[in-house]
Amino acid sequence: MSQILGENSIKLLENVKHEGKISPYSFIKRYYKSESYRKIYTQIYQLEKRSYLERYIHKDMEFLRLSAKGLSTISTFRKEKDGKWKMIIFDIPEEKRKIRDYLRSKLKQLGFKRWQNSIWVTPYKLPDEVVKELKILSEKYFVRLITVDAINNERDLKAMF
Repeated sequence: MSQILGENSIKLLENVKHEGKISPYSFIKRYYKSESYRKIYTQIYQLEKRSYLERYIHKDMEFLRLSAKGLSTISTFRKEKDGKWKMIIFDIPEEKRKIRDYLRSKLKQLGFKRWQNSIWVTPYKLPDEVVKELKILSEKYFVRLITVDAINNERDLKAMF
C-alpha cells in the first residue's frame, strides 16, 4: 500500500510544484515566513528522503523540484468532483487496528469524511491506484466501495464538502 502523507506535506509539495524550481531558502522564506525554518527544512528533508522531492545544483546554486513520485502523488490527491458519491464501508476487527487506522488516515487524505462510524463518503473522483488498493483490502477484510449517483436527502452530505 502507498505511503500516507500529511496535509502539510501535500501542501508543501503543491507549493514546490507551483514554483517549478526554487532554492530551499527562498522557498521557505516565501511560503513559510511565520513557521520555524528548522521545522520546514526538516519536512523538506524527509520528503526528499522519501523521494517526493529532488535537490539539484545548477550554476553553483541549490534548487528543489518535485520528483516523478512527487508529481504522481500530487495528481493522486487532486480533488475533482465527478457528480457521484463514493462510500467506503468497512468492518476491520480490533486485532487489526493498524490496518483500520491506516485506512482511516488514507481516507482522510483522499478527501473522505466520516458520515457514520464505519461509513466514509466523498464526492471526489478516486484515482485508479486507490480503487486497486481498496480491492486488495476487500479481499482480506470487509471493505466495500460503493458508488452512487444520488442519495436521498443529501443536504447534510453536501454541507460536509
